[in-house]
Amino acid sequence: MDGQVVVQKLEQSIKKKDSHIKKQERLLEYLNVSREKKFTGYIKINFSQGIIGRIEKFEEILK
Repeated sequence: MDGQVVVQKLEQSIKKKDSHIKKQERLLEYLNVSREKKFTGYIKINFSQGIIGRIEKFEEILK
């Protein structure tokens, strides 16, 4: 494998990790805001190989 190809693959891997970290940061920020707004439902977070795959929010609309 060419050295330049290895560097490109490493850079792509780093970008993906940065993206996953940003998703986690956004999720934590959302959870904090929801707590402040007295969110009364639940949030289901699906992980795939340690990475956030899908997030679902459920909240009762009629009490």
